[in-house]
Amino acid sequence: MFNNRIRTAALAGAIAISTAASGVAIPAFAQETTVTTNGFNDADGSTAQPVGPVNHTEAELRDATDATGNYLEAFQTGDIQAIVGAYVDAGEDGFDPSEQAIFEAFEAARNEATQQLAFSKDTITKTRESVNYALKVDQEATEAFLAYRNALRGAQQAINPLIEAGNDADRTDRAEIKDYADLYTQTDIAVETPQVACAFQDLKAVQAEVDADFEWLGEFGIDQEDANYVQRYHIPAVEALKAEIDARVAAIEPLRADSIAKNLEAQKSDVLVRQLFLERATAQRDTLRVVEAIFATAARYVELYESDENVNVEGDTLRNHYVALLPTLFGAAFFNIDILDDADEAAELYYLEWDTDLGTNDEDAAYAEEKRQFALLTYAKVFINGIWQEEVKYVQNLDDGARAETARVEAERLADEAYRAEQLRIAQEATDAQKAIADALAKEAENGNNNGGDNSSDDKETGSSDIGSWGPFAAIAAIIAAIAAIFPFLSGIVKF
Repeated sequence: MFNNRIRTAALAGAIAISTAASGVAIPAFAQETTVTTNGFNDADGSTAQPVGPVNHTEAELRDATDATGNYLEAFQTGDIQAIVGAYVDAGEDGFDPSEQAIFEAFEAARNEATQQLAFSKDTITKTRESVNYALKVDQEATEAFLAYRNALRGAQQAINPLIEAGNDADRTDRAEIKDYADLYTQTDIAVETPQVACAFQDLKAVQAEVDADFEWLGEFGIDQEDANYVQRYHIPAVEALKAEIDARVAAIEPLRADSIAKNLEAQKSDVLVRQLFLERATAQRDTLRVVEAIFATAARYVELYESDENVNVEGDTLRNHYVALLPTLFGAAFFNIDILDDADEAAELYYLEWDTDLGTNDEDAAYAEEKRQFALLTYAKVFINGIWQEEVKYVQNLDDGARAETARVEAERLADEAYRAEQLRIAQEATDAQKAIADALAKEAENGNNNGGDNSSDDKETGSSDIGSWGPFAAIAAIIAAIAAIFPFLSGIVKF
């Protein structure tokens, strides 16, 4: 059991050392592996990111997607010279044609693609926050408008009967006190989106007219003609009308101010334009994933040149497995670039204006359709891009498995060496202990010979002991002391 524990500990340590040297992330025994959250990865933008409303302007989104677009332009146009030339280090002494230099160039290209992918992931988050903000202010503007419109409708329902009552009570000649017109004359408040500004102007006009009439109704000399008298039931009717109008105006004015302010804010952003930038950023991310995979595959292919890791797996070398991925990856790049081209065109075409703005301010239907189409395309791309992703993952798994097997064999070799060394140490300690015991016995025997002869008195008292009779016990004590010196842990048990 003790030897098994030694062997297990040595194996665990050897695995940790050998895998650290080879770069394979295999944990030592009894340690947890670091796993990606729910199987998704922050680095490539595959983890869900809850977002709130943040007003990243359309200009900011344009600049962010343009920055990524500048990087991807060479890939979209197929300018291979520009792509390769960006990573070739000619150097002061001329171009280095070695495989190591080429590997370093591809590795640098992969690193930049990884950085661009991280930037693109952040751009997606910003565009989603921006869309969320535009939807938020649109919703707030809609709710404020509905509250304003409904208050105007309520005013019409309450005031028009009082207008009719006031007109019926009027017994003047209508020279000064004219009939009031029903609300509303400039717009139809019953439609879904009436011109509420015109309706409010009508309400304020009636209020001003009633206020002016109160001055005439309070005129002492108004009753001068037989057909021009203010009847006693006329004043209460106008008072009731004035009270209702004043109350309604007081309640509607803050709703009007709120509606105007929120609609002005909503008019500053267009959710459809921001949605198009989200679609562009997503298309850029999907393209960058392929670009990163191309450079990573090329880098690993070159790295395996004359490498001990280029072993045969499933009937072929790892190097050939990697190079066989490139046609699939280039096909995936063409597929994603085609979608990116469409997204670029849409974002550029509708950046300054969106055609729905020309007809109505209600973008709900247009946005819902655009979002639906984007969602369908996104779901489809998950499965289409999954084809190349799984082919790459398969080869990477072969590579990881080969390196893990190499690490395991090396770990077992190191563990076996450690085990053998431990056995040799134990054997050497046993040999040293035996020698120490033999030396102690020999020394005791030598001491016994040196103390030989009869020096005792012939007249020993009865019952007295001869010190020579303790010789064997002294020898045993010396042996135990020697053993205790070799194994210190016995000193706590054996006392002298």
